[in-house]
Amino acid sequence: MNIGSLVIFHGKSATVTAVNRDKIEIRIEGGATKSVRPKDVEFLHPGPVGALPPPELPAPDLAELAELLSGEKVSFAEFTQLAFDQNNAASAFAAYKILQQNLYFSGSVADGVTPLPGDVVAAKLAALHEKENQQAEREAFLDRIRSRAVTQEDFVRLREIEAVALGDAAGSRLMRDLEIEPTPEKAHRLLLDLGVWSPLRDPYPARMNVDVAPVALPLPPSRDDVERKDLTSMRALAIDNAGSNDPDDAVSFADGLLWVHVADPGCAIVFGDALDLEARRRGSSSYLPEGVTGMLPDEARLRFGLGLTETSPAISFGIEITDDGDAVLKTLCLSTVRVERFTYEDAAAIWEDAPLCEIRGALERFRARREANGALFLRLPEVDVQVVDGEVKIIPTPVTPERELVANAMLAAGQAVARYAAEQGVPFPFVTQTEPETDERGTSLVAMYALRHNAAPSVLSLTPGKHSGLGLTPYARVTSPLRRYADLLAHYQLRRMILQQAPLSVEEMESAITPSEKAAADRRKLERYANEYFLMIYWLNHPDWNGEGVVIDRQSDRFTVAIEEFAYEYKSRYQGKFKIGDTVQLQFVTADPVTLKSVFHFSACSAPESK
Repeated sequence: MNIGSLVIFHGKSATVTAVNRDKIEIRIEGGATKSVRPKDVEFLHPGPVGALPPPELPAPDLAELAELLSGEKVSFAEFTQLAFDQNNAASAFAAYKILQQNLYFSGSVADGVTPLPGDVVAAKLAALHEKENQQAEREAFLDRIRSRAVTQEDFVRLREIEAVALGDAAGSRLMRDLEIEPTPEKAHRLLLDLGVWSPLRDPYPARMNVDVAPVALPLPPSRDDVERKDLTSMRALAIDNAGSNDPDDAVSFADGLLWVHVADPGCAIVFGDALDLEARRRGSSSYLPEGVTGMLPDEARLRFGLGLTETSPAISFGIEITDDGDAVLKTLCLSTVRVERFTYEDAAAIWEDAPLCEIRGALERFRARREANGALFLRLPEVDVQVVDGEVKIIPTPVTPERELVANAMLAAGQAVARYAAEQGVPFPFVTQTEPETDERGTSLVAMYALRHNAAPSVLSLTPGKHSGLGLTPYARVTSPLRRYADLLAHYQLRRMILQQAPLSVEEMESAITPSEKAAADRRKLERYANEYFLMIYWLNHPDWNGEGVVIDRQSDRFTVAIEEFAYEYKSRYQGKFKIGDTVQLQFVTADPVTLKSVFHFSACSAPESK
């Protein structure tokens, strides 16, 4: 091997620039130099070599050349001479590239060259043609994506991008070829731009891995081997939002007692059975703008929802509200009730009638006691975001006397039952909350948001304690077993207490609480994301919106404005001289459902509200 020889190094052309005892120096196409062993390169031609890579030569008719050789093996030098009618560095490099194609010929520089059989060549050409066609079609497909002109037939090929948008895949060859970073947000935007996804397609359930499909398990038959107390003579009212389809609690008043009746799915579902485990896996029902998915099969709602049939099985709590407002459980029983369903608006029409007038007086004492015990009584704006017939609707849920009455009745049941369970010494899913980090108790919107910010989250615990936000000691949620697993778990324990059976152990309770509370938290997080997603769509469909907001917080150049109409907290780096408490005029500018970002223009402000 001499200086000036043409060699191949890692598939690239190179020339020998120096020969030492054990190594040679080479210059590789592109200009790099390297010291290598002779066995590390493949010799092609003694040279001399000019430019690297050598200049390209016109391609010969390879089919004709293969036919000329007729299966005869020749040396690489002979092959080069036959193919290009010359044998220099350029022709040797061109012959080498033909050999590397492995299409018409096989062999090597050292071992010689042999034409491939005709049928093998035909098969290789067909495969190459098919590959070229596929590549051309893929390029055409990529061009249709770039020009936002995909066809219906293209949709199936875009599923790999959908997988990224839904969080099912971390990468996509299509997105790589399009030079788009494979993030869920960028995949989502591309699908929207292409018209593959409607803006109403909510990616968050799949992206957050929260199952919102209906429960497919069958509901076992109800057990009828227990005696139920007949309370059908009581007038029982289930009061809820218009459109609610899972009524699981109702109120009555009789013999001086507040009665809270709660649906009894525990008469069919048993702790540890398949349906219990499924409910535990979900943690709660899902309330998304696009629809509700129950924690239990829909049959459970139809069978146990109060007021959906002439009579309903229930667990009933007879509660004395004492003169000083304490809630004391006087009766706990399995019952049969006859329930009338009312909306909050319907309830307002019978506000002065029995049993609401009697319930109201008792619960006023109960509320006063809660207030004396430091209850927070947060009055923050709330809305219900719904997708109805393809249109996003924002439905306010104001605090009304009727809503407060129902809420306090459920809280009274929660306290009375929790105290009873604690006195009995049975493991129970108590709910506790530590004191907030501030003693401030203002009533302005700013004060309410600040108080919420300083309040710790509530915690489910088998140890009874104070729920500072509610002003109750102890407290447990027991009135929504169709919707919350913790409530259903409480009902399992209550049923055992009523029937004088051995209670669930601490270990059994903990094994159920841990996974179900995580699942319920995941669903609450999903609901927040989904509500905000559809709120962005609402604004895009109402671009002329303008209204008021209140500055509730400011940190350096970043402040937060509460838009009460949407129960939305808008964060901005606007450089205006607003102060906390100022009311500002807002004009919608734009919103992006993909990133959950919105922009509003500030046009004016007024003095802070009084505190």
